[in-house]
Amino acid sequence: MAVGKLFEPSEIRKTVHALKNDGDLFEIRCLEANGKKVSSGYFHDTETMVKQLCKLNPTESNIYIVLNDIKQECYSREQRDYFVVNSKIQTSDNDIVGYDWLFIDVDPRRPSGISSTEEQLRYAKCIGNKIYSFMRNLGFNEPVSAMSGNGIHLLYRIQLRNNDENKALVKNCLAALDMYFSDEAVSIDKSNYNPARICKLYGTMARKGSNTPENPHRMSYLISEGSKIPTDKAYLEKLAAMLPVPEKPRQYNGYNPQEFDLEEWLIKHGLRYQKTSYSDGTKYILEQCPFDSNHKGKDACIFQSRSGAIGFHCFHNSCSDKTWRDVRILYEPDAYEKKQQEYERRIYSRQPVQQQVKVIQPIHGKPVFYTAQDIMNLPVPEERFIKTGIADIDKKLRGMKKGYVSVMSGLRAAGKSSVISEMVLDGVESGNNIGVFSGELAPKNFMRWMNLQAAGKGYTEPTQFEGYYNVQRKYQEQIATWLDKKFWLYNNEYGFNFQAVADQFKRKIEKDKLDLLILDNLMTFDISDMSDNKFEAQTKFILTLQGEIAKPYNVHILFVAHPRKAMGFLRLDDISGTADLGNAVDNAFIVHRVNSDFKRLSKQMFGWKDDNPIYGATNVIEIAKDRDNGTMDYFIPLYYEVETKRLKNSQSENKIYGWNTTNDGFLEVSQEEIPFD
Repeated sequence: MAVGKLFEPSEIRKTVHALKNDGDLFEIRCLEANGKKVSSGYFHDTETMVKQLCKLNPTESNIYIVLNDIKQECYSREQRDYFVVNSKIQTSDNDIVGYDWLFIDVDPRRPSGISSTEEQLRYAKCIGNKIYSFMRNLGFNEPVSAMSGNGIHLLYRIQLRNNDENKALVKNCLAALDMYFSDEAVSIDKSNYNPARICKLYGTMARKGSNTPENPHRMSYLISEGSKIPTDKAYLEKLAAMLPVPEKPRQYNGYNPQEFDLEEWLIKHGLRYQKTSYSDGTKYILEQCPFDSNHKGKDACIFQSRSGAIGFHCFHNSCSDKTWRDVRILYEPDAYEKKQQEYERRIYSRQPVQQQVKVIQPIHGKPVFYTAQDIMNLPVPEERFIKTGIADIDKKLRGMKKGYVSVMSGLRAAGKSSVISEMVLDGVESGNNIGVFSGELAPKNFMRWMNLQAAGKGYTEPTQFEGYYNVQRKYQEQIATWLDKKFWLYNNEYGFNFQAVADQFKRKIEKDKLDLLILDNLMTFDISDMSDNKFEAQTKFILTLQGEIAKPYNVHILFVAHPRKAMGFLRLDDISGTADLGNAVDNAFIVHRVNSDFKRLSKQMFGWKDDNPIYGATNVIEIAKDRDNGTMDYFIPLYYEVETKRLKNSQSENKIYGWNTTNDGFLEVSQEEIPFD
């Protein structure tokens, strides 16, 4: 028997090793092309399965494997360790313990019963690469990738129980991918969500129709084995949430959202498009993105499902957060606020009563007392804010205000260093220049930590030491190029005298237009020449930061101060140093680690219950003082990621920094990393 023409045993062994763990039960099915004969066998051992497959001699069959985790009891069925033809029972959805895989099948569209052409397969590879980059951008771990014989497979390792909720989640993930990537030439198979789903056993021949030069039979094969670490459920939920949700009946949609004429709206507002369909509705591929005219081709699309739900997506990183609501507001600013605006027009249409204000003779033309009108006409001081990347700080405080001084504190290992280096990266990402003094970390150590955070998931690799990760040199070089002329780290070899260091930073601010200055930490500075009294010296330190650097140079200064030993829950008054510190600074932040002490003490102080969502975080940053808005005792949950040392806003967050994007905003993926090229 010419086994090589039917299947490749070595390739089958690689496939089972990639898809199954040692000791897992798996089912192999051989389906004859005419559908009249199905052979099924359950196996624990790959060698036993290969021997039985050779005996079966499946000359006209296509061979598949059940992907997900089968209950061990199924091993006692009649087809134990050999193939049974037309067996009465095969693996059903109820026989599956849980989902091991999110199975993405990029399948060329063609008449049923024939193999794909070479041109169709090449296009499937192109779409497979786009999905690979898209999923990596979302934060998914590396997939198992394969050529199925007629198309491209991407299998992402997951770990979900077999229940209705997770079944719906997987179904919605595939529906979102279908919406984004299916077109007139390829489709993303939406049916691959059922727990007992079968998949091509790679290393076996794919036979559909006649084996012709135009539509040849091909041997399927594994391309990459992917990550052994399951992608967290939060990333699947993020993907599924990209499906548009039908609007509720409202005034702006005529109380009938299903009848909203999207195509008429596009024509009315001059948006040029190509119209095509996907399995659940209509796709309008825009000539250019509404938010950036440089984003052309098939980069931006508006979708309308059969339910009437409308969605928008641009594949460029800079527009990835934009939604259909953002698109509509761009062209109809009042679309969602007409009722409120009508109310405001009624209220504010009343003429204000002019007040006669008596003032004494002003000096230099300035009034002794300001009226509201005077204040309204005063020049508005320019305000600029530096984004921190911590969503709630950027929302509540608008970021770090230039000209202000902030203090950050926290117990040892609370996460202060992670927050600081991420603030550097997010500051640079938003176009700012940043200087850093790190009194406790050598330059190599500071940069190693920041390289991990800049790289992100998919660009770090484990070492022989548990919990210790590295970034390849080629990525370090790209990160360094991106940070060049935007980030500067003070060289500690020049000493720690505060006044000398401050003088150097003033020069640096003038020369390179720094926007943010980070000083880590107060205790490493030599401030003894400012006063013989420790607390008086610390007061002068803060006043110097405010009066001599922050305000005159219009730069935000964030410095770190260690707390004193606190008996209870760490508060602003516990920060080490002068009693004036809390009053003197403009903003104050406290970083907490969510451990047993944090939970116990926070319950005592705030009366929080065990089910408080904050306890689901790994770290918390507290806004303890906010001079402008008065925010205090506001706790922001953060989630630590071991591989990258990032503290994330949500478990599924995966930031892509500028070193890893092209000039047009696309995720940059090196050619050798894309599995299908």
